[in-house]
Amino acid sequence: MSATNAVSTYPDFKTLNSRHHRLGAWFLGPKAENAQFMKDFFMYIANETERARQTFRPKDPQFIGTEMQASDTFQEEIRDLDSALKEITAALAEHSIPFWSPRYNAHMTYDTSMPGMLGYLATVLYNPNNVATEASPLTSVIERDVGIQLCQMLGYDTNNDTSSRPGGISFVAARSLIWSRSARNLKYYPLSLAMAMEKGAPLEHIRSKFMVELCTGEQKLFSEASVWELLNLKPTTVFEIPERLEHEFSISSTFLSNKMNKYLIQSLGRDVLDKKFGIEEPSKYLVSCTKHYSWPKGAAITGIGSDNIIDIPVDNYARMDTVALDGLLKDCLDNKRAVYAVVSIMGSTEHGAVDPVADVVALRVKYQKLGLSFALHADAAWGGYFTSLLHEEVVGAPRRSPVDPNNEYVPEQALGTHTRRQLEHMQFVDSITIDPHKSGYIPYPAGGLCYRDGRMRYLVTWLNPDVYKDSDGDEGMGVYGVEGSKPGAAAVGAWVSHRVIGLHRNGYGSLLGEAMFSCTKMYTHWVIMDMDDPSLILVPLNPLPAERDNKGDTAIQAQREYIRANITNRPNYDLSRDETAMTLFRDLGSDLSINAFACNFRLADGTPNQDVVEANYLNTRVYERLSVTRIEDNIYDKPLFIMSTKMEQKTYRGCADNLKKRLGLKGDQDLDILVNCIMSPFPTATNFTKSIADEFQKVAAEEIKACLFRNTVTAADFRFIVQGTDKLYLSLLPMFNMANYRHQLILSCDVPADVLAKYHDARNNDPSIYITLGTSGKVNLAEIVSGSFKGVIDKGLPKDNLGRIASEFEVSNVKVVRNIPIDSKYLDAEYPDFMYFYLYGTPGQQHIEHLLVSAKNVQLTSDQVQLALADGVKLSAEDLAKGVILRLEDVREETVLPVLPPNIPPFFKANTAHNITIFRDSHAPDAHGPGLTAAYASASPIASGRMTLGKMVWSDSVMLNDDPSADGIQVRADSVKGKTLEERLAATRRQFEAEDPTHADGYYKRRDKQAAWRTYLEDKMSSIGHDPAGSELIMSGDASISATGISANIGGGVSLGSGVSAKTGEGVKLGW
Repeated sequence: MSATNAVSTYPDFKTLNSRHHRLGAWFLGPKAENAQFMKDFFMYIANETERARQTFRPKDPQFIGTEMQASDTFQEEIRDLDSALKEITAALAEHSIPFWSPRYNAHMTYDTSMPGMLGYLATVLYNPNNVATEASPLTSVIERDVGIQLCQMLGYDTNNDTSSRPGGISFVAARSLIWSRSARNLKYYPLSLAMAMEKGAPLEHIRSKFMVELCTGEQKLFSEASVWELLNLKPTTVFEIPERLEHEFSISSTFLSNKMNKYLIQSLGRDVLDKKFGIEEPSKYLVSCTKHYSWPKGAAITGIGSDNIIDIPVDNYARMDTVALDGLLKDCLDNKRAVYAVVSIMGSTEHGAVDPVADVVALRVKYQKLGLSFALHADAAWGGYFTSLLHEEVVGAPRRSPVDPNNEYVPEQALGTHTRRQLEHMQFVDSITIDPHKSGYIPYPAGGLCYRDGRMRYLVTWLNPDVYKDSDGDEGMGVYGVEGSKPGAAAVGAWVSHRVIGLHRNGYGSLLGEAMFSCTKMYTHWVIMDMDDPSLILVPLNPLPAERDNKGDTAIQAQREYIRANITNRPNYDLSRDETAMTLFRDLGSDLSINAFACNFRLADGTPNQDVVEANYLNTRVYERLSVTRIEDNIYDKPLFIMSTKMEQKTYRGCADNLKKRLGLKGDQDLDILVNCIMSPFPTATNFTKSIADEFQKVAAEEIKACLFRNTVTAADFRFIVQGTDKLYLSLLPMFNMANYRHQLILSCDVPADVLAKYHDARNNDPSIYITLGTSGKVNLAEIVSGSFKGVIDKGLPKDNLGRIASEFEVSNVKVVRNIPIDSKYLDAEYPDFMYFYLYGTPGQQHIEHLLVSAKNVQLTSDQVQLALADGVKLSAEDLAKGVILRLEDVREETVLPVLPPNIPPFFKANTAHNITIFRDSHAPDAHGPGLTAAYASASPIASGRMTLGKMVWSDSVMLNDDPSADGIQVRADSVKGKTLEERLAATRRQFEAEDPTHADGYYKRRDKQAAWRTYLEDKMSSIGHDPAGSELIMSGDASISATGISANIGGGVSLGSGVSAKTGEGVKLGW
């Protein structure tokens, strides 16, 4: 059956999928559909908290009595609390990101699971601190159990009863910091032990006896091993040392711990150990360049140094390039540079890419045989819970029975072959980070660190009598890690969620499988979106199979057509029964539930824009339209939410180049891309993904208008700064962000004698005034440089209203001194070391104009500068007519720029003097960059000396860097600097307006009616001088209320001011 007919024939998959019904119970719901269940659970939690307090020492007296509660001061505080709660809940509703909505497609977050939320809430009322068991006897055990659950899900063998049994620690969000310390301490422990075996040291007596296995497999006396060999012991070899010392030499763990403490890197610091053992090359972390930003942060905090985090390049799919990793490891081996660890990203936060950890494991085996050993870590903060798809539900578990045992209909996306293999191989790495607050749907903060060998956690153990007692045993979780406090509520939230949902294919696997299905369905929208669009170009990071397999444009287009006809808008049930379509569907998209893509646009002539910066401009504008980053951003104006990130050229290299090429872009600039992460299982239920895609396309079309406005060359008004009096020179007012004005244009020209005389008069009256010459109407730039044009001349700019000097005269004999295009593709990525100017004019008068070779710049212009050149050198008329290059020797451009508009560099003031060097310009008058200033570094100067700026100086950072908008195109928000929270909230309250919900349910109708009456009564009371916040009337049943101008029969609860009388029925409480 065709996709078109299927819409009306098949029921939606909610009817067919019992598994989907089941996961509907795990969330409050996008429209709070499960609100009543949540309220019932809230009430139960409140009742149980009340019972717990009442049953603890029930004979103890009450300390807050009815008399206290009835007092004015008590009532005032309750009213203050009521007011504060109403204010903050209203603000939260208006200004919080609607993570729960299927319209939210940005970061890796979604509605927290109802089990996780309720577990968290139930626990936070007891406020346990898992840093010490005496503050968390129950929740510390729960944290330990959750850690074991995660280890088991990730593939570690938790049935191992030896000391090397896997373990999990740190239920907070500092895992990369803890892991950085673990790897550092692991690498240096053998060196610390070597110090403890030196002559006169506590372990000197085993110096000639203790053998160790090198990573190559060779047995060697520990004391005779080289520093390089000790730095490259296998992790398991290091973990076994304390136990071996006890078994072989009867050295107790207590003695070893006490005596080793002063030799450890934790006590001495890395510098001391490096100096003692002659380590000149610092050890390195090799991390996939898609790493989370917390990795360099953790390295900086631990003293490893962020510069020692070495990026491993990625392939075109943003997965680690293991060939490049092989080369990096070989370089480390050849140069005797130790490696702390190699870190694989199991689900990058910006691309959903899973690194080939199976190949990384094989590379470690290879290099250990060659003498280079290191730890392996998998950052599965995002991808960890996807391993639940690898586990079947255990029969006989607390759940009644496996759900949907025949798998008759499963609207979920299976793991791809690559992804499954890598997740299965995580069991072979030494440690794994996992974030329950990401793909575990648990409230923040909930981060876990799991060890394949539980003894590794002792490398970050810190015993303190405040938080650890000998009786704690394995239940004390606060000694592992860096936290001074950590909430027990997070661990309980995870425990309850694990208990209810389940860490298996029918639990979290079902939830994440449906999320992946939704994400892939969204991918099909991205991949076909620009097919019939005249302006939009949209390219996902992950190519179609036909493109991936290099089958050519015809095959790629045919595959897009097939997707549009057979997949994108097809009902899930129908799609799932089409094996041909499903075979292709399973081969689409990223590894894990994230779509990265970028937009470009076609110019007015239909050709693709090739400028990376302009494509970035489009993607940035789309992101700003579809995100909320400030209080002033109206969430009700956002049809969907997406994320943005940057693919830095130096980091992503070939991956960035490939995506730019597919977009039709050229250039080495960093590329801004958009990211769409889907964690919701709901969007495809009613083909809601189409609504989201349509909204995105609409916003993109609107923003392309802004891109075309600034990138279309048209007839326009042009303005020039006028320089000189003996010969007139014109310096164009340029703009980086408008195609018409992307020129650094310097002209010489003639004007009629009468106009020249008026100009002279104005300059003589005020030599410091800047005067501008403009076109008398809209013209093309080519007309100006062709030789003549009609002009007008003003004091200042026309908007300054300083007066017009002359109108409608002929500007003739126009000669081009410089006409340098300043499109972004012609600009340097960095500022030059020195500040360069064009110097031009006549032997009698010279003028300067700052070279614009980088973005975010400033126009600096002065006429009639004074030159005092060494050795009496004079510049020739020919050199000045052509223009030469002047370099300031006492001002460095890279230290001055950028300046924040409207600021200007303070050095550029009238009559100030600077040391200069002058060069002939080897470039043609219309030569463009990048690299214009490179030639001057080795050029021979023709003069040097001092330059004094003229009386007229022009400095501008506003117009040059401005981003003008066409009429009707949205302009970005103004600054809110200096405004208080109250002022900002008050301003937005007048602007934001949510649509009223429409409910068929009688309960909601009654509730909405009561809310409307409350607002009506409060407005009426305010109009007659009563303060509606002055007192509270709580009603149940029906009540008849009367006040001046008010008469109503209502039920529910209302607030009344003083002076209002009420006739009440049974059960009514009055509290004034």
